[in-house]
Amino acid sequence: MENGMGSGEVDAHDQLTQMVAELSFQNDYLKAQLQDWRAKLAGREQDGESPAEDLERLRDEIKALSMEIQVQREMRKAAEDALEHVRGSYSEADAKVQELSAHLADAQQKMEEEIKLRDDKYTELDSKFGRLHKRAKQRIQEIQKEKDDLEAHLREVKEKAEQASAQHSSAQQDLEHTLQQANEARRSIEIEKQQLRSSNAKLRENIDELHRVLEVKENALEGLQQSLFEKEQLLENAQNLLKTAEEKRQASIADLSAKHQKIVESLDAQLADALSDRSKAADTIASLQVLIAEKDSRISELDAAASGEAVRLRAAVETAKQELIHLKSEHEKEREGWEATCQALKEKLEASESACLRSEIEAAKTRCQLELELSLQNQTLSTRETEIAAAKEEISRLENEFSSYKVRAHALLQKKEAELSAARDTELIKAQEEAVKEAERELALALAERDKTLQDLQNTMTKHDNEIAERDAAVADAQERIKNMTLRFDSINAQYQSDKESWQKNLDDLEESWRLKYRALEAQHNMYDGHELQSQLAELKLQHKKLKEEHDTFCDIADRMMEEKEKEITKLKEENKNLCRSLEQKPHDSQSLSIAAAEQQILLLAKQQAQREEELAQSQRHILALQEEIEELERENRLHSQLEAMLKEEVRNMERKQKREGVDMTYLKNVILKLLETGEVEALLPVIGMLLQFSPEENRKTRDGSPDGFSYTTSESNNRRKKESENVWNCKRRDGGT
Repeated sequence: MENGMGSGEVDAHDQLTQMVAELSFQNDYLKAQLQDWRAKLAGREQDGESPAEDLERLRDEIKALSMEIQVQREMRKAAEDALEHVRGSYSEADAKVQELSAHLADAQQKMEEEIKLRDDKYTELDSKFGRLHKRAKQRIQEIQKEKDDLEAHLREVKEKAEQASAQHSSAQQDLEHTLQQANEARRSIEIEKQQLRSSNAKLRENIDELHRVLEVKENALEGLQQSLFEKEQLLENAQNLLKTAEEKRQASIADLSAKHQKIVESLDAQLADALSDRSKAADTIASLQVLIAEKDSRISELDAAASGEAVRLRAAVETAKQELIHLKSEHEKEREGWEATCQALKEKLEASESACLRSEIEAAKTRCQLELELSLQNQTLSTRETEIAAAKEEISRLENEFSSYKVRAHALLQKKEAELSAARDTELIKAQEEAVKEAERELALALAERDKTLQDLQNTMTKHDNEIAERDAAVADAQERIKNMTLRFDSINAQYQSDKESWQKNLDDLEESWRLKYRALEAQHNMYDGHELQSQLAELKLQHKKLKEEHDTFCDIADRMMEEKEKEITKLKEENKNLCRSLEQKPHDSQSLSIAAAEQQILLLAKQQAQREEELAQSQRHILALQEEIEELERENRLHSQLEAMLKEEVRNMERKQKREGVDMTYLKNVILKLLETGEVEALLPVIGMLLQFSPEENRKTRDGSPDGFSYTTSESNNRRKKESENVWNCKRRDGGT
């Protein structure tokens, strides 16, 4: 907009300059005409023309010229005004242009700075990319070394394949033994559940007894409000009881400190167990990934070998190849099923661990809340008791002062009576009466103070009753929370049982499937006596051994989880027993001791509870810090696993490219021509995949759906293949007969 305004003002200025130039030209022209007219007049005068006519004509012309001159002057004034206006607007436009130029300079500087920053960032990214590339190369070299190690390990495993058949029967016996142990553990868990339920019922009965005892205490407190004077006499007895209670408090503090140390040690042990379990789970996951990679490499090697032999033998081994392809597809499906089961087991393990952690955290939170509430109540009770003690001290002080006032008043009265008897003057009598009035006033003030202290004591007693009622409500809340915790533990146990049953079913299904496969392979071995089938059976035995080892690892993991759950259940049982003992001890102590001793014991328990709260809070903070560290380590492990997967994919792609470079193109051309001529997709596609180094996804696509271009296979080719297969079978039978 500002640029448009500036351009419009410049155009107006140009137009005004043009108008001024034109007016100046017109003025010069008029001056020239006047000079011409004057010259003509002079010539006419010389010629002798009539001057009157010439004067009139000249006057008319002068008038017209004067009018034009006035018009031109007005136009000039207007032009000058317009010029001044244009100059002002032009100056404003110049100022705006200068401001805009300054803004442009600032913007250019900012753009240059941003460009520099971007260049710096690009250089940093290039350096980081170079570092990552170097790391990737190093990782590729490490993976190559690991691959060589794995090949050596595979050779060792092939040597141990003969021992797998002997260990198979022993493994079956071990499985049956583990099943029996699992059933026994299930029965023991059910028995423990029944014991926990019975203990919960006992706890409820103890809580009801506590309620009854508290009602009795409330009635006793009402009696105490009425018998304040009797309570003053019982103060001496209460002091003796306080001494005994302090001794008990010290003993209970020592017990609680020992219990707290045990709890802290158990929590540390739980954390160590959890960390070890997680590390073991990570090791098992890594081992499973290595096994999966070995299986993939083995499958690719089997594909290459089978495809090469199919090209060499062609029609003689077509049936065997078809069976091998079918077995491979089944093996891949089983491998996928194993991976799915592994993932499901991992998810279940994570869910169970998270549920256990949540239950432990919730239990700790509930305990902390209950302990906080008890500590607050105990603190309030201690403050109230201190207030009561202070009020009692004030009462005793006032009573002493009142007794001293009585003694003084009695002495004054005796003195006044003596003085009255000595001198019966009216002035002395008035002075004595005033002194007596003052003494009476002092007595009235002392009595008023005593009444106030008594009212304060009554108020404190009422507050104490209210606090006891609040404590009863807190105890009821604690009972409800204990019930909720028992229900949660029951649900967790039920979930654990269901998970255990599902794992057992999966294990049984896998065992049955592998038994059937083993029998089928034995039948095939009996039917076919070829060297290739024997090698395939040996490979399948190796795979069976590997899967058996994986099964053993899963069984070990399940046993460990069972042991951990049993340990947790035992810990919970011990905690319930401790709570039952504490609840059983409280009513006996309340019945044995008097009301004052019970209040003092409540104060001591409050202090102990506050100490336990602080220690539990510290342990909770330590646990939270450890959990955060564990989460960070898990994130780092995930990132490492992702990077490893990316590097493995890159290594595989590089290996495929290297293998593709050494392919004989004439051989590939002949294979493709053979495929186009015969249409034997199932036999020749694996060969092409081996030569071109297809990825597992590409192999899967070629297996799932054959291309439309090979739909022209006729019945003649099928008949020819059948005849060739029959000839091969006849040759084999003849060889077997000879």
